[in-house]
Amino acid sequence: MKLKKVDFDLDWPVSIKIFNLRKFIIANLMKKGRVIRWAIVDIKDSVDSCNARKIRIKAVLANPINS
Repeated sequence: MKLKKVDFDLDWPVSIKIFNLRKFIIANLMKKGRVIRWAIVDIKDSVDSCNARKIRIKAVLANPINS
């Protein structure tokens, strides 16, 4: 099993409510590999759009895709 640390920004659209945020984040992480652990480390308002926020995610993935 290969593990990989990832640190990336994810756009959080206004259409995604706070109680659906976990599912939204995990769905995006699963596109990159099997999720072992993840955390939100920062949330910022997006400068290029008033309809989205940026979430900074740190995660550990097993068997990452495109590693």
